[in-house]
Amino acid sequence: MPDPAPLLQGDWSDNGAALKLLWINLLLMATAAISLGFAHAIIPSAVDSGTFSRKVSRYRPYLYVIGLVAISIALVNFFFIIDVSRGWIEGVYPRWYE
Repeated sequence: MPDPAPLLQGDWSDNGAALKLLWINLLLMATAAISLGFAHAIIPSAVDSGTFSRKVSRYRPYLYVIGLVAISIALVNFFFIIDVSRGWIEGVYPRWYE
């Protein structure tokens, strides 16, 4: 079984691009989790307990939209990550694609 091929300069560039996209994905998923958590759990509970006024409930639809948009962008970003990474993974681990 041969060892994996060493990474070339172009491979490191692709790795950097994939890593940047992964960080963006992390931020998008954190945004989605926070906005959906507030819209679905925290705001209704706080309004029912009297901690927040009823006027705060009007922000829930906007938070849902923000969360769903963040998830949608994260899914598209995930396919870009796969597309960027496929070339150098194939070069380093050719048996993976046999």
